[in-house]
Amino acid sequence: MDQVQETADQAALTFNATRRRFAGLLVVNALLTLVTLGIYRFWAKTNIRRFFWRNVSFLDDPLEYTGTGGELFVGFLIVIAVLFPLGLVYGAINTLVPPHHPEMHVALEVLYYVVLFALLQIGFYRMWRYRMSRTRWRGVRFGLDGSTWSYLKLAAGWTVLTVLTLGLAYPFMQIDLWRYQVRHTRLGDLAFRFEGSARTLLPAWAPVFAAILINAGFALWAVMEFGFGTRVDFNSLDTAQRDAVAIVGGLILLTDALGLFGFMFYRVRQARLQIGGLRLGEASFRSRLPFWWLFLVGVICIIMILAAFAALLGVFAPSLIGAGQQLRYGGPADARMISDLTGFAVAGFVTLVLLIPFVWTLIFRFEIVKQLVKTTTVDNPHVLEHAVQTASTGPRTGEGLADALDIGGF
Repeated sequence: MDQVQETADQAALTFNATRRRFAGLLVVNALLTLVTLGIYRFWAKTNIRRFFWRNVSFLDDPLEYTGTGGELFVGFLIVIAVLFPLGLVYGAINTLVPPHHPEMHVALEVLYYVVLFALLQIGFYRMWRYRMSRTRWRGVRFGLDGSTWSYLKLAAGWTVLTVLTLGLAYPFMQIDLWRYQVRHTRLGDLAFRFEGSARTLLPAWAPVFAAILINAGFALWAVMEFGFGTRVDFNSLDTAQRDAVAIVGGLILLTDALGLFGFMFYRVRQARLQIGGLRLGEASFRSRLPFWWLFLVGVICIIMILAAFAALLGVFAPSLIGAGQQLRYGGPADARMISDLTGFAVAGFVTLVLLIPFVWTLIFRFEIVKQLVKTTTVDNPHVLEHAVQTASTGPRTGEGLADALDIGGF
């Protein structure tokens, strides 16, 4: 009986999408976004969400995304109408500050980044609220209650603590913010809760924290050895100083590379905990999200992107070098040179704006969604069938702050 129950639980979530269909959608989105000079990106994002939502099924019924590109576009315009005047006010105040009062410039910069931090947190929470309100299963809508300001205060307090502890409190901040989101998320009249402890993430976070400490130690050594600001005492002709800087620079690169690898491992562990701690009534979730497989897929994507850059430079390098030498020695810019530079600019634009996002989304981001669904199992999934629709319909406009500040992806 336990084996039968386990088999049924594992089949609760299914992923039905294929990369071929997703690639076709991405191509259409890219072309329409290019033709409309970027305006279509709101509808493109909506199309991607609908694609993934309808290809994720729970108990053989797919999710449904009811948001529209128009809602995202209107929300974006509303936020821009607010942010643009604020930017003008900031620029005007910055120009009026006397140059002989640097402390006022510093205070203004601090205030600017505090406001930006607050907007990021508000935008993230409202983005989550919008997406939940536009997600349905069997006609029952998800939702997010709670207070944006409470979330902002919680994020601000944890951020200060994380900075003071040089990053040690980061896992606790992530899990506590996730707990706040989850316990205010509901499916109809059923409320989610989260049961998990950030302490279990500390072993995975240790390499990243060690990298932060090592970087801080090297920075302190550099200040003590060479000074800071306008009082830097570094002689490029001093062999001993050059060798010391070269060694320290190599150690920093190695430390940061290992720290980046450790951070990717930590993120997978965090995702496992965030999913594995979800509860909805008697239903519980578990995750077996694979790190090494996702790491391999990510490496393949990076290799493909680097190969695209190498091919681009291989094709245009001779003409660019020739054009550079001709301009250096005062030669005229003939038609061939202009054609080569134009071709390089167009090819570079296509590579950066279209090809790289296409490869990264089609291969890596698609794989993340696929693995998140396929490696998540649910115990007692039929509890969710008792969810009853509520009256709340959620916000009327889309993720204005999230779109304006470019956070949250699709």
